[in-house]
Amino acid sequence: MDDVTGWNREVPATSVPRNHVSDLRGVSRLAVDATTGVAGLVEALQLSIARVPAKLGGPLVEGAVNGVAWLVYRSIHGVTRAVGDGIDSVLERLVPMLGHVESSPAREAMIAALNGVLGDYLTETGNPLAITMRWRRDGKPLEPTREGLAAAFPLPSSKIVVLVHGLCMNDLQWTRGEHNHGATLARNLGYTPVYLHYNSGQHISTNGRMLTAMLEALVAAWPVPVQELAIVAHSMGGLVARSAHHYGAVAGHGWRRRLRKLVFLGTPHHGAALERGGHRLHRLFDQTPYTAPFARLGKIRSAGVTDLRFGNV
Repeated sequence: MDDVTGWNREVPATSVPRNHVSDLRGVSRLAVDATTGVAGLVEALQLSIARVPAKLGGPLVEGAVNGVAWLVYRSIHGVTRAVGDGIDSVLERLVPMLGHVESSPAREAMIAALNGVLGDYLTETGNPLAITMRWRRDGKPLEPTREGLAAAFPLPSSKIVVLVHGLCMNDLQWTRGEHNHGATLARNLGYTPVYLHYNSGQHISTNGRMLTAMLEALVAAWPVPVQELAIVAHSMGGLVARSAHHYGAVAGHGWRRRLRKLVFLGTPHHGAALERGGHRLHRLFDQTPYTAPFARLGKIRSAGVTDLRFGNV
């Protein structure tokens, strides 16, 4: 999505509590962005049509279209941004008053799906709905310090299993029915499970760089000496884990020496056919002046999704 807003990026999305008002603030930003985006699409389509000779009567008067229409579309953009800025300013002041509200699984699933599709854009614009990479347990953030981990895991094992979810998913979705992969590995093989929660819409390489740093810090802060580290990764999570391994090697990180197992579940190592098909459709739209403006819709795919085309890590 094109950056057509004037949102302040100086305040990170994680510096304020998450609650219904912060969600509303994030949704209102997306609504404003969508309004200006649709207006830009209509403007581009109108100009494209004006540049092509009509079948009857010759070409349209492009100057008139550019003049009057330009003023109309600039007014739409200006009014929309002004209204959006006003709403955002009011909601920003209300967010701290409500404090942090525990999230439901349904909300977590919705936010994860939204981040999978638009996660890079949400991060770039400082949207409160953007997910920040962190360790979690039962959907709650872990304090990645020795004291914080000791409080979260009173009886930590020397064997850690890290679970990395896939595109448009979150760490709560490792549970299906009564079965949880992490809990099963803990019960049967003596691992302590740690779940990664991350923005699957960002570049796989971006998430890989962050993950290798977090793994290094996790092993260093673990309450007991780590003898074994295992990673279980689903779908895109496998590419993120591979990327972390690569950047860990480049940085000389020690966590790699503890890694014993790396398990992939449905990871598209050679790329995803669905994303390649979407890319071809996007290129097809670019072929004619009448459909070229609609190619903008094809660009509403996150960096993470486009990385899946060839399995980039």
